[in-house]
Amino acid sequence: MVVTLRDKARLALAAKRRQANLRPVNTTTGCGFVAGTRVVTPGGWASVESLHVGDEVLTFDAGFQRVTALVTTPIFSHSFVTPRQLWPVFVPAGALENRHDLLVQPGEGVLVESPSVRDKWGDPYAVIPGAALDALDGTHRIEPTTPLNAVLPVFAEDQMLFVNGGALLFSQCIWGVHASVQPRFGRAANYNMVPVQTAMTMLENGTVRNVTVKPELMLAAA
Repeated sequence: MVVTLRDKARLALAAKRRQANLRPVNTTTGCGFVAGTRVVTPGGWASVESLHVGDEVLTFDAGFQRVTALVTTPIFSHSFVTPRQLWPVFVPAGALENRHDLLVQPGEGVLVESPSVRDKWGDPYAVIPGAALDALDGTHRIEPTTPLNAVLPVFAEDQMLFVNGGALLFSQCIWGVHASVQPRFGRAANYNMVPVQTAMTMLENGTVRNVTVKPELMLAAA
């Protein structure tokens, strides 16, 4: 095995950090569904971490769709530091049509309705980053104190998934760095992704409404 100068430098840096008792900083994209988030399967509500490739999950646009991959990334571990900007946002029940409290990753997309935006079909839907939810009353950042992961179910196409009783979170089919899914701003395949500051202004001005879910969909999922 040939050891390159780059490998030697990496090993030396790791040894130096161990000696200094320094923990590396979490640099993930801050997207994915926080473990414990519940999605709809043909058998009812199930935690996202219990899913397997091939399972079916209820989507907003296309009914039940099969999971093609599951991307798991750490939110918190005792082995590294999670900066505050990557802490999940606590969203109380009812804030996003969710019947139960919800934790949303800051880089995770949330589907909302607003007259100031349009998707490619002309409907008033947009995806806002979870970080923008800081602008809502009752929301706040949660500092994880025990190991916690995010799980992103991936499908053949971009999908919106029902979570925790009615909120809608974005699952992109695009693979990004380190086998994660990188959120995109600008025009996404199915929806417009709104930058954080723009989304916060929309929320503060009251120009955003929660997407109302058809009652029969939620009855079927109950």
